[in-house]
Amino acid sequence: MVEPRTAGASALSIAVQINLTRNSILHTVSYWARVLQWMSEDESRWRAGAAGEQHVAQVLADMVETGWTILADRRWPGTRRANIDLLLAGPGGVFVIDAKRWSDVRISGGVLWHGGAREDEALEKIAAQAAAVQTLLAEEGLAPAEVMALLVLDRLDVPVTRIGTVHVLGERELVRLLTRRARRLTGEQVAQIGDALDRGCPPMPAPPAPASPAPAIQPALFEVEEIVQILEDAVAAAPIETWMTWLHPTQAKLAKRSWAGPARIRGAAGTGKTVVALHRARHLAAHGRRVLFTSYVGTLPPVFRSLFARLAPDLADDVSFASVHQVAVRLLRSTGADVTVDYAALDDCFARAWSAVRRRSPLADLGVPPNYWRDEIAHVIKGRGITDPADYASLRRVGRRTALQPGHRAAVWELFEQYERRRIDRDLTDWDDVLLAALALLDSQALPSPWDAVIVDEVQDLTCTGLRLLHRLGGDAPDGLLMVGDGRQALFPGGFTLAEAGVSVIGRSTVLDRNYRNGATILRYALAAAGTDHLDDLDDDPDQPTAVHAVHAARAGGTVVREEAPDAVSQHRALVRHLEDLRARGARFGDVALLVTSNAAARHWRRELTDAGIPAMLLAEYDGTQQDAVKVGTFERSKALEFTHVLIPDSDTFPGPPHPHESEDAYAERRDQERKRLHVGHTRARDGLWLGVTGGRVQAPSFSSRDSLPTASSVRRKTGCSPASATNAATSSAACASKNGAVTRT
Repeated sequence: MVEPRTAGASALSIAVQINLTRNSILHTVSYWARVLQWMSEDESRWRAGAAGEQHVAQVLADMVETGWTILADRRWPGTRRANIDLLLAGPGGVFVIDAKRWSDVRISGGVLWHGGAREDEALEKIAAQAAAVQTLLAEEGLAPAEVMALLVLDRLDVPVTRIGTVHVLGERELVRLLTRRARRLTGEQVAQIGDALDRGCPPMPAPPAPASPAPAIQPALFEVEEIVQILEDAVAAAPIETWMTWLHPTQAKLAKRSWAGPARIRGAAGTGKTVVALHRARHLAAHGRRVLFTSYVGTLPPVFRSLFARLAPDLADDVSFASVHQVAVRLLRSTGADVTVDYAALDDCFARAWSAVRRRSPLADLGVPPNYWRDEIAHVIKGRGITDPADYASLRRVGRRTALQPGHRAAVWELFEQYERRRIDRDLTDWDDVLLAALALLDSQALPSPWDAVIVDEVQDLTCTGLRLLHRLGGDAPDGLLMVGDGRQALFPGGFTLAEAGVSVIGRSTVLDRNYRNGATILRYALAAAGTDHLDDLDDDPDQPTAVHAVHAARAGGTVVREEAPDAVSQHRALVRHLEDLRARGARFGDVALLVTSNAAARHWRRELTDAGIPAMLLAEYDGTQQDAVKVGTFERSKALEFTHVLIPDSDTFPGPPHPHESEDAYAERRDQERKRLHVGHTRARDGLWLGVTGGRVQAPSFSSRDSLPTASSVRRKTGCSPASATNAATSSAACASKNGAVTRT
């Protein structure tokens, strides 16, 4: 008897077991099939990646013969196993390259797409690799701006596009990009940087050795100091515009430093403040920050813009260069305001105001010119935004040494009110009003700041209102405001403290004390001529002026020539002879400046040089591009600039003697301002300083016995240079003059 419930039970059980086993096998086979597919895809990707790297390396191979060094499959600095596809070092700089053999690539809205996927991680990876290489080479003395991250798409024709800090481009654009880069490094420099990359980015461990062995790592040819000297010598032989973007290796880290709030860099002339600021702008812009680079002098922004374009052409459109007044005009006009400054009408307003008060004003007894009081109104009263006479009566007039009694201050306020009444009646606006209006606009929160970071050069020349405006734009955010300047170079009247402007840099202030510009002889002369007085430098206590920080020359040599002439005609001939002598020994006229006290004097000397057959241009027209013409201009316009040689005619006419009825304090203030102007002029000279002397009223600055002024009949005899020995830029008069620094009288 068979029971229906148990019939076939065993067979069914076996069938179920077989089904479970079959499904398990099918699942396992399916899994491994997927694994095999994944491995195949990975293999294809790696093969494609390897092929892409190999092809890009082959494309670059021919460049080795033109002075480039290629390092492939190198360890990422700071990691154990991660690699960098290609490192390239050559005349155009250093390039960190990640090669990809991708198809279906597009760039849209600042995003790189591969197929339907964003490739943000690939960009972040190459950016991080470049940053690691920048840090590595900063230790060796290379500025971060000279290292560029490239994501190269093999076999594609994709135009160069910057996304963040990475440049994405097709392989067919690569050689074109490299060959069009301005020459930044010499062959010796490339060799030394290649050696540093060899050490810091060693080859990745590889499977069995390839058929052709990899080239052996060569030992270092030079010490770090020698590398730095090679770099500096090469830059010194180039046009002065190249020198003005040269960042000394010891300052490379400063350009990339991060501050938790407003920060300040100060130091004497020639310590590299401006070039640090330019490299700082490059660093911030490369990391996506909207940067404003500004100063007080209106002719400097075009120069800075041109220098920055040489330094970082790929970021030239990402940094705004404008004077503080141009910034204020831009802000006001963005709201539809009409901003016009009528200089002639404003001059007339002040002249009429002074005429109305001077006969009964005690100000006339102090022996200072009327423009002194106009500066008092602009820089001390309106420059601080003072609207209450009681505030002015009790104000510490930082930077102004002419003592004012209560009666004098009341007279100044009356003159101010007379000027303001006439200005307002004629519906005129002066530059101080422009700054005040722009600040009020920002304080009302009617307009957001167009910039994330503000860098201000020559900060000591701003008014308090000007700095408040820039502080409002940059704010107290990390890396929002960087101030660069030197109180000894304050050429504009008045002053203030950072506390007045509402800015704190406690714990975020750096003092530079090495002069990388002036030959040692020039620096000693300039410091002796400037004196050792204390100075006001935006410090919080005006009663305790900042002591002058010691500054040390990093460059030997330099020459100072005092040409004593009996009259103006003889001085003119001597000056022209000196220029012709410089040119005969290889100097470029475009690297030379002639500095004077006024715009009228600048125009006069430009005509004199042109008539003598020497190309010349006004410094006010200089935009930072290389031109073969002597730059002629005022000391004020020369600020933040550098020249291989500087000529100052009539250097003994200032500071002149006291004016009739000029008070002792007033004369002391004028004398100090004129000494500052001379100091600025002296310190513009890198290799040679020529001083015309016609009246003999001012003695040459005294030196210690070891720095005494030797007698020589000419610069050439002193330096031991001759036209035959300086037939190229590398051995120009700049180089010759720096060998045996001397101060001579002729």
